[in-house]
Amino acid sequence: MRRSICYRALLLACWAILAAGCSDDDQGGAPRAIVPTTETIYGWIEEVFEQGVRRPGYPADDWAIEWTRDHFVAMGLEQVTLHPIDVERWQPLSWSLEVWHPDTPADVVTIPSYAMPFSADVEALDGELVLATEDETTELDGAIAVVENQIIDLPQLATRAFATWEYDPSGELQTHVQTLPFSASFNQPMEPYVEAGAIGFIGILRGFPWDTDRYYVPYDAEERPIPGLWLSSSNGDRLLQIIEQGPTRGRIVLRRELETVRSYNVTGVLPGAGDDWVIIGSHHDGPWASAVEDASGIALVLAQAQYWASVPREQRPHNLMFLLNGGHMAGGAGLRSFVANNRDLIAEDVVVEIHLEHAAREARGVDGELVPTDAPEVRWWFTSFIPDLEQAVADTICRRDLIRSFIMPPEGFPPGSSNPPTDAAFFHPLSPIVSFLTAPMYLFDEQDTLDKIHQPSLVPLTLATIDIVEALRDQTAASLRAQIYQPPRATPLDCTPEEDPQ
Repeated sequence: MRRSICYRALLLACWAILAAGCSDDDQGGAPRAIVPTTETIYGWIEEVFEQGVRRPGYPADDWAIEWTRDHFVAMGLEQVTLHPIDVERWQPLSWSLEVWHPDTPADVVTIPSYAMPFSADVEALDGELVLATEDETTELDGAIAVVENQIIDLPQLATRAFATWEYDPSGELQTHVQTLPFSASFNQPMEPYVEAGAIGFIGILRGFPWDTDRYYVPYDAEERPIPGLWLSSSNGDRLLQIIEQGPTRGRIVLRRELETVRSYNVTGVLPGAGDDWVIIGSHHDGPWASAVEDASGIALVLAQAQYWASVPREQRPHNLMFLLNGGHMAGGAGLRSFVANNRDLIAEDVVVEIHLEHAAREARGVDGELVPTDAPEVRWWFTSFIPDLEQAVADTICRRDLIRSFIMPPEGFPPGSSNPPTDAAFFHPLSPIVSFLTAPMYLFDEQDTLDKIHQPSLVPLTLATIDIVEALRDQTAASLRAQIYQPPRATPLDCTPEEDPQ
């Protein structure tokens, strides 16, 4: 997996030239900190996306590991390390769905479908097709469950009920409705039907404004005991029409490989002026070629590494660790390993863990096609219950005019959860967190292409992250933890940012 010495030397040379060209003046002044341009950040996203499907253990993800490691080295990070992790590599080989009526067995209809990740391998499974819901699963023993998987439409008035603060200068969130990439079953679409005795699962995708069956859910790396297939809404309608005509049988074929393979977390360090740490991270794998999920996160972390590498050590507020973890799409394997191996550091010495996921453009359905708009997807900033940290996040959201932003609680969203629905879940409550995430409807679909990147957000998000780290310059891991409160918050957050420091 190692790239050539020549390639790495070329990167180092390019970095040296770039740094040399960024001095304050021609009289040998101190180098000016480098904030990467939109073109640079987007160029990183393009290069990652162009490698193809980046699932854990796939060649494109192996490439991303080496590529990010090489960039960390070229930018001058220290202790650049590949930390081995085991991930489950799921790879579909062939799949199909055939249906027929028992009284006319020769009239077989093939319904296009897609293999459900981490469902069981089967050469051929025959069974009666039975419509089912989570509330009606009693008649599934020995049957293939047919389920309509309705994607969630989330009014932002509902999000507001959970949020601790919002930035919506236009007032559009009052009536805005966001289509999420999940149904109410989230990452467990077939579990109730398995418990009810179903021998197979067919999920019809409802609520997406374009026709798709390329849905990479679940991604928890838990092997299911029965095979499953996803159907697009239109092919689901075809299937339901056949079932309405009378008793129907189906045959599922699903051949896939599921193998434990080696992947890596990538880390690099920039020493700072103090003893405490800030961790800035994202993940390097994705369900498809996945521009938003999470080539954009990779690029945002690289932007932070490039910026802080150009800041002299004594001017960095804290020690900085940059993390690109693997196995996000395999049950969070990389972060489970990272937190297990660094628990004491995270619990005692980390000022804040900042996670950067999904610089997404909102998209809408137009005549059955998914079309990106000019707007960013609704932004969630999951932030620990710490007044100074929350105010730092609110200040930079205002300063950088990051519209459609909610500061969200680190727990309780979705209702009943004890962690945020982000990679920062592995750090909470060990460490204070700021976890940036958007949840566009196409997140787990192959429609996550380069046109879904919200390019105007790339530099503002980079500057916002810099702002947050700078705002914590005089804080320590202990001083921030001493401020943790139990909601509700005693005083409201305001929106009076300081003058732009950049």
